[in-house]
Amino acid sequence: MKRTIIIIVAITAFMTIGNAVKAQNTQNTPEDIMAKFFSIFNADVNRAIDYLFSTNEWLESNKEGTTAMKEKFEASRKLLGNFNGYELAGKYYLGESYAKYVYVLKYDRQPVEFVVTMYRPDKVWKLQNMNFHSDFEKDMVKVE
Repeated sequence: MKRTIIIIVAITAFMTIGNAVKAQNTQNTPEDIMAKFFSIFNADVNRAIDYLFSTNEWLESNKEGTTAMKEKFEASRKLLGNFNGYELAGKYYLGESYAKYVYVLKYDRQPVEFVVTMYRPDKVWKLQNMNFHSDFEKDMVKVE
């Protein structure tokens, strides 16, 4: 009887560990990454950019790119005023492994378009590219 209970406990433990590992992989969605990015962004823009770049080992080592993006955000912040939140403006997929998210960053002076491209070469989503600019009215569509 004790042996049966031990076997059942062992099987349950292995299943729980397996589900936890599987849950880690499925929780790494572009939405999860961006939610964490924006939660950090509210407090510390530089740390948020470091986090986003850290999702991709190929980009994380690119200190020049990280520094350039931080400087671009800092210069914009000085010109645009306070950050007042963001809105998801669009989500585009090419297959199941390539995604582009377009956000409107709401600053006091004007909105800024922030585009983040993610790529999942295997099991984990990674930053592929990011950019932002304030000239995006051409992208607007008529809503009836």
